[in-house]
Parts: sequence; structure tokens; C-alpha cells
Amino acid sequence: MAILLDIIEPVEDISLWAMDETGKRLESNNYYSWSPVGKPTVIERNGSHKGLNIIGATEVLNHFDFVYDVYTKDEGTVTAAHIIKFLEKLLLYDKSRGVKLTIVQWDNAGIHKSSDVKQFAKAHESDLVLIHQPPYSPELNPQENMWNWMKKFMSQSSAAKNEQELLNRLKEFKAYIKARPEAVKQWLYARNFFK
Repeated sequence: MAILLDIIEPVEDISLWAMDETGKRLESNNYYSWSPVGKPTVIERNGSHKGLNIIGATEVLNHFDFVYDVYTKDEGTVTAAHIIKFLEKLLLYDKSRGVKLTIVQWDNAGIHKSSDVKQFAKAHESDLVLIHQPPYSPELNPQENMWNWMKKFMSQSSAAKNEQELLNRLKEFKAYIKARPEAVKQWLYARNFFK
């Protein structure tokens, strides 16, 4: 992969995206808590399994933009059809920026290897390359760092009231990182993962 980075990094019409899926529930994530001396810690929990399924990708070589699609958990799990729709979105986004070749690095999830996704990739072999990471190696996918950062940013001491509140937090996160491209580069730059 390091050799590939040497080849594609100076080329302006090629992009490299790290892509993955995650979920964010309405339930709060409490990274820090406190309680009065002698009293138990009270952590709000609403027991809800509602939330968001998120497909996302970050360009990890040159411009460090973050693109995502969101589905409520009520709509079900992410399917191959969702993945194809997202890949179409990435291709359109790159074409609008003058990018001729979109490279996507992702894990070996079953939906990534489905026959529908393979068929889509074959139909777009002139402008899309899919690179599968070695099995069981999430540490090689920069998008995992983005998810970690996003979940910490979106976490609050109280649970979200509904999916719309989570969507608003996600939009705030997108605006936050868009204003900090150097921080995104520090967290997700491909050369930090492949030397």
C-alpha cells in the first residue's frame, strides 16, 4: 500500500477514500462521570435501541473531506443496495471535483463482497477501484479513527431524545471537522497507516 501511495499522492485526479459503516444509538455514552461522596453514580439510560446507521468515507490522501449517508435503525441494517448508493455518491462527488479515479479502501464485510457490489464495481472499473484490507485488521482503516472521533464528539451526558437530535449532532460534527482539515489529516492521513 505504501508503494501505491507514492504513485497516487501527487496525481490530482485520483482520490483515496477510507470507507466503513457504524451505528450511533440514542443512548448516551458516558466517558466521564462524577457523583457526590458516598452516593452512587447516576447514569441516564433510556434502554432504547433506536438510533442511526451511518455509512461514511474520508478522503485520506489529499483533501480530507468526510462524506456520509444516514439511515435510522428502524429502516434496518445497511445492505448492499445502501453501499452501492453510497459508492455512486462518492463517484459523483469526485467527478464534480475533476477526479477521474476513485479508490476506496474498506474491510471485508459481507456486504462489501456481495455479488451486487461486485457487479457495480465491474460496471465502474474505469473510474472505481476497491481495495479490501487484510481480514481482521481494523487498525489499517483510517475511517475507524473518524468513527471514534465522531462518537466522542456526539456523546453527551444525556441520551438523545430522538434520531433528529442525533442527526443534528452529526451535522455539527461535519461542520466541526470541515473547519479543521489539519486535524483530520493528523488523525486519518493514509501514510500514518501504511509506511
